[in-house]
Amino acid sequence: MKYTDYILVGQGIAGSLLAWYLIKNKKTVILIDSKNESSASLVAAGIIHPITGRRIVKTWMADELLPFANDAYREIEIQFEEKILHPLGIVELLSNPKEYNDWMARSGEKELSGYIDNSDSIATYAKYLQPFYKSITVNRASWVNTGTLLRTLRNYFLQQQILIEEKFKIDSLSKTENGVMYHDISASGVIFCEGIEAMENPYWWHLPFLPSKGEVLTIRAEMNLDHILNRKIFIQPLGMNLFRVGSTYSWDQIDNLPSEAGKEFLISQLRSILKIPFEVVDHKAAIRPTVKDRRPFLGLHPKHDQIGIFNGLGTKGCLLAPYFAHHFAGYLSGKNELMQEVNVRKLNPKS
Repeated sequence: MKYTDYILVGQGIAGSLLAWYLIKNKKTVILIDSKNESSASLVAAGIIHPITGRRIVKTWMADELLPFANDAYREIEIQFEEKILHPLGIVELLSNPKEYNDWMARSGEKELSGYIDNSDSIATYAKYLQPFYKSITVNRASWVNTGTLLRTLRNYFLQQQILIEEKFKIDSLSKTENGVMYHDISASGVIFCEGIEAMENPYWWHLPFLPSKGEVLTIRAEMNLDHILNRKIFIQPLGMNLFRVGSTYSWDQIDNLPSEAGKEFLISQLRSILKIPFEVVDHKAAIRPTVKDRRPFLGLHPKHDQIGIFNGLGTKGCLLAPYFAHHFAGYLSGKNELMQEVNVRKLNPKS
């Protein structure tokens, strides 16, 4: 018989960072994960963009989330001597005066002060790009190398002997008077951090997930970018003349298989941005655990205090995960209450 404070199901970005902060709070954890190479956490581009949507609004809680995420990733970088966070501005490519004027109008508002730079980078990248009217640069953006982050933390969890590499079997979980049992593991509770697989979990069937399939390409091209380019799709420099390109959004074909249609869409969008040749060297797909109101799910089940969830990070996982993993770990350690805006108990199942 083994005892731990919490069993965490899933070692994506949610499970990894929740484990990280629980350990910092002197809690014991055991993670169970089978390492799905097509998980949304591993396929994700990891871009942190502080501006949301066509209305050009600041991302929810950006002023709190951004500095916390930056500090969290840098702390992990320092401890493990791995490069994880890549600060990089995002150049929004604009096709006409209306788009430019919309951005310029928003840039003068106090809410977005410091986030929008009206300097034009078109001339810098003209030899690579099709003609565009102008550009705007979004500051305080970055990207997280999720592959390095998750591999680094996985190795740490393995070294600490707190990661079991197997697929979690829900039928082997039982509730006890003081918590849960899973095979020979006794715990105060179990927290499900399993991404889209939560839709098949009998404890979480009632949550309003809106799963979306995303596809990304890796291309090789002879160009030098000091920014992420964004125009319907993003072009993200990875180094060594490699670039990640994405992403598609599909709510109909929900599988993690790369599609020819997705590839052709990304290539066509690339050709509308780049005037130089490129070579596709990789193509991946994953299902995002997106949520309608873009707020994560965290907390304990409305009817079972020993069963919790940390999920619904959607397209902004690398921005949301550090702050809310810390917040949830604090709650589980008795240090704070949960924000009602993200508390899963507001979504009470009817039966």
